[in-house]
Amino acid sequence: MKAAWIADAAGGDLSIRVGETDAPAHAEDRLLVNIDAVGLTFGEPAWVTNGTLALPDGSKRPLPVIIGHEFAGRVAHVGAATSGFAVGDRVVGLIDFWRNGAAAEQASVLSGEITGLPDAVSAVEAATLPIGALTAWQALFDFAALKAGETVLIHGGAGAVGTFAIQIAKGIGARVIATARGGEATGLCRELGADVVIDTTAERFEDVAGPGDVVFDTGGHDLLERSWQFVRPGARLVTISGEAEDAPSPERAKQLGIEAFWFIVKPDPAQLAEIVRWVADGRITVQVDRAYRLDEARQAFLEADSRAKRGKTVLTV
Repeated sequence: MKAAWIADAAGGDLSIRVGETDAPAHAEDRLLVNIDAVGLTFGEPAWVTNGTLALPDGSKRPLPVIIGHEFAGRVAHVGAATSGFAVGDRVVGLIDFWRNGAAAEQASVLSGEITGLPDAVSAVEAATLPIGALTAWQALFDFAALKAGETVLIHGGAGAVGTFAIQIAKGIGARVIATARGGEATGLCRELGADVVIDTTAERFEDVAGPGDVVFDTGGHDLLERSWQFVRPGARLVTISGEAEDAPSPERAKQLGIEAFWFIVKPDPAQLAEIVRWVADGRITVQVDRAYRLDEARQAFLEADSRAKRGKTVLTV
């Protein structure tokens, strides 16, 4: 089968190759899915050096590693020990990061990593959901416990996660303040329903917005550091930037009277199914920045830093 993979840790994006490799083997506890579309995460080549792709026992992951862990496709084979799916079912899902991804003609998945996909949602739209939308969902609900009427500050509102976070927060009746860089990005945040949009190239968010109940940070660095002083006592700060060892200090959070969290998205079919329903009924509009073909995978990574992006980049298979 054709697939795209990271060939060399030191090579980073330049080591991504597309070629022929063995199809995944049948296993009783797995399903084989014919892949239609895959969402790209441009930081993935770095994972081979920062430990994200380590095996569960902590050992280094042998290369090559097939990229792309969020996908949409159609079930091609059902293992004897699986349940809930049949050959031909349309599905969307998220493969654990330490396993081979889905940038291939076929992928091996667990039934606990996928949910059904209705005809109303295209494969390209669906492939943006299992990391971007699910990250936003888990940040706002599992960690921040965001409620209607509260104010949430979302850093990186025009990004692959932020575009979903704005719509999900507005969908439950929260007040949304979003930061973004430049006129096109801030315009997108307004289109998605943000109540206040701050262009970080022109102004400081703390000079525009008062204290809030929740901060959801998708970028880290200076914006995250300055956000500590934005939240009011009893507030929640959630970040997905950096690594676990750089997670928000619990001591600092205690001093400020807030809660602070860092996390990595986890597969959750029930949550993903609800997100898919929101897309199908129009409560969430998917932002696809660009769709490349599978054989253009290396090009997609090489071009990533040279162009502004609105939402998610996808590979079609």
